[in-house]
Amino acid sequence: MDAGLRKRHKYIWLFLAIVIPILLILVIKDLDFSQTADTNHTTESLSNPIDQAKHNLMDAVVIEKDDARVLEMNVKQPLKSASSIILSLNDNQEIGQIEGVGTYSFPLKSEIRGIIIKDAIKNQEILKLEF
Repeated sequence: MDAGLRKRHKYIWLFLAIVIPILLILVIKDLDFSQTADTNHTTESLSNPIDQAKHNLMDAVVIEKDDARVLEMNVKQPLKSASSIILSLNDNQEIGQIEGVGTYSFPLKSEIRGIIIKDAIKNQEILKLEF
């Protein structure tokens, strides 16, 4: 490395040492950590709950919204399977898929008596909820 290259190298690193922390501060300042509103409670207050079931892993509520039935699930704890399917207890028709902790909403085609959460790969039943 000759003297010109060393000088250029020093100025580039000095520039990066000043610019990168400034950019990181601006990015962190722009993040919004206050969006923790639970949408499950707001939709229940605006719509008519029909059936509900509670378990220590999750809460499931069937609500009627705009003349359509919707299954809303609040998964509180991780399930045994990373990706599970939800089946109707009536006719084992697939309703949807859940992948972890969070709130899920699924439109229903017909009235259901309950749900079965199943690991599709291992073909094992994880949880059965009746309304």
